[in-house]
Amino acid sequence: MIQNRTTQIIFQTIFCTLGVLGVFYSFNIFSGKFNPNFYVYYTHISNYICLGLMIACLVRTVRSANKKEEGLCNTAPTFTFMSVVMITATFLVYNILLASQNSVYDYFTTISNLLLHVILPIMFVLNWILFYEHGNSKKYWPFLCLILPLLYLFFVLIRAWIIGDAKNPVVYPYYFLDIDKIGVGGFFMWIGILIVGFVLISYIYYAIDKYLKKRIDNKNKG
Repeated sequence: MIQNRTTQIIFQTIFCTLGVLGVFYSFNIFSGKFNPNFYVYYTHISNYICLGLMIACLVRTVRSANKKEEGLCNTAPTFTFMSVVMITATFLVYNILLASQNSVYDYFTTISNLLLHVILPIMFVLNWILFYEHGNSKKYWPFLCLILPLLYLFFVLIRAWIIGDAKNPVVYPYYFLDIDKIGVGGFFMWIGILIVGFVLISYIYYAIDKYLKKRIDNKNKG
């Protein structure tokens, strides 16, 4: 693990800079046409949460650096773990289920796509792996990781119920949540798949956390 505060500050500053750029892209600011549905996409929400956490982490890292203190990050460990899982789901769901909707050219040349679906998710996970204090995760944390996606699901369903068949073109942001098209059976099938996926990803990170802690302890003993 990297305890050097200067390295942490550089990495976290780059993330925050790209994260702010990603937020502007999510609003469609650069296209000249504001996106009024920016808040309904899981991709955007997960990136907003990660950006907020990284800003908080950067502030604490800078304060520690000013005090000449080296060490690992420990900002909101439980929520950070949940956010690592959340942003990993953003990366996986898009690249496995949704990326095929775009051409290969669009995938690699659309800055917003690369930032929000690839670069920022990978950087957030790397920040947790490289700079965070490990060994704090509990066995029940993977189930806590279901809270954020389930809250998002309820939000999408309630919003869809409220706006109904209004002129808003985005009622369901993703086809696997569109209960009107895929039916109740298809909807619950996808929800089941996603829940299993979230728990599996969470336990993988739980195992990684314990492994990294053990590795650090063995290194300190040696």
